[in-house]
Amino acid sequence: MKLTKDEKKLVEYAKKAVVRYNKKRHAKGKHEWNVDTVYAFVMSDTGKIYDGACLETTVSGGVCAERHAIANMVLNETYRAKIKSIVIPSPVPKVLKKSTTPCGLCRHVIWERGTSNTTVICLQYIQKKNGWIFPKMDKYTIKELYPNPFEMVKWD
Repeated sequence: MKLTKDEKKLVEYAKKAVVRYNKKRHAKGKHEWNVDTVYAFVMSDTGKIYDGACLETTVSGGVCAERHAIANMVLNETYRAKIKSIVIPSPVPKVLKKSTTPCGLCRHVIWERGTSNTTVICLQYIQKKNGWIFPKMDKYTIKELYPNPFEMVKWD
């Protein structure tokens, strides 16, 4: 798979951030919610990077990591900011044939806040005894993942 210079920068940033965040979370001790989680890292069209993490709750009101990172982009820039690329690292027990892709709602938000060329890089990560490894990566455009986005129909 071929990555652009910016995509390589974002993937490397994501790998370091996953390790940093997981070390911090693990240092807090064992707790039912203190497990490795899904993260997301967005690079906006300005080249700035924004972090997000999955907020899991006991009700259906959780927030996906992708939308958290996108909200951070909008908070720090404007609603006009566009997603150039997004990396979504997901914890897995072993290398899977295919990486986990964004849910339908996140696909829509990525499409809405990106362009048809926005890249979505799904990255698997596994905790080993001496740290975390990143054995597999899949790359898509949002147009591939969401070929027929919802759009409001205007009635004349």
